[in-house]
Amino acid sequence: MAEEYFISLKKGINMEIERSDAFIASDHSVAKNVAEHLEKKYPGWLWAVHVMDGVVGVKSMLLSGNWGFILHEDKIDNDYKAVTMAGGEILERYKQHRSSFNQDKYMDLTMDHAGQLNGDIS
Repeated sequence: MAEEYFISLKKGINMEIERSDAFIASDHSVAKNVAEHLEKKYPGWLWAVHVMDGVVGVKSMLLSGNWGFILHEDKIDNDYKAVTMAGGEILERYKQHRSSFNQDKYMDLTMDHAGQLNGDIS
């Protein structure tokens, strides 16, 4: 049974969003597998993975809770090459090495006016 959500965008304008329960069981497995792969490839970066309705969202909580990457679940191959590439690109945006967490390199990062770590995002 699908859950339905109604969002009111503006007065008089409603948008209906329907979420399918068909993927819920596999969502947890996909999130676990992606997180384990990233931790194996880039250990220590505190990867947060969320999967819903075939969309995989990933962030490194050490870098930013606002920026990460999104992949469609059906685009992730068996060797997780797309996940590896995207995880490495996030690290590079924050001038970090595509490797395990390095405290000295991490301490070189500066904060912007909003208290967020500076990367090449802005």
